[in-house]
Amino acid sequence: MPINAELHCHNSFSNFHVGDDEPPYDCDVSIRDQLERSHNLGLDAIFVTNHNTLDGYRQLLEYKNDHAKFKNINVFPAEEITTDTGAHVLAYGIHDVISPGLSLEEVIDEVKKQGGVSSAPHPFSLLDALRGGAKKCDMVEVFNSNNVDILSNARATEFALDNNMIQVAGSDSHVLSTLGRCVNVLMIFYLL
Repeated sequence: MPINAELHCHNSFSNFHVGDDEPPYDCDVSIRDQLERSHNLGLDAIFVTNHNTLDGYRQLLEYKNDHAKFKNINVFPAEEITTDTGAHVLAYGIHDVISPGLSLEEVIDEVKKQGGVSSAPHPFSLLDALRGGAKKCDMVEVFNSNNVDILSNARATEFALDNNMIQVAGSDSHVLSTLGRCVNVLMIFYLL
């Protein structure tokens, strides 16, 4: 069964979690607006990837569960973790916050311990990029809608192909109008 999923977006709970070297303000999207836009776009699933916190995921899930209108939107836990080098890693399906400032290897180990999946977001962007370290992740974000140069996404695609990695796209939405700019169609299989 195919589902349309937003794999990389933020909401206001990402504020003040970005890190010491970056401005504390990250996003002004409310959880209500995030769900409303997801509903209007027909998204089946949303992974809230706030910086260095699971705050925002829990609140979004609670709000969704309190409003029948959003019952068909699946909300999943995720986090965008800042490593000790300042590069970012996306962790999907985790249940506990992974602290920022760990090495890439430590982040990947913690994601696996929690039964999650890792992805290298914007791996060749001008900032916050894993570059070659991306091959340690389970997936590579080959298209990030916020990349300001045309080569970053092309290089990420080439890298993923060269390393036979799963490719995903991310809106990296920090404002409401970009939520759902990149949608991944995921195939879900149910075991009987």
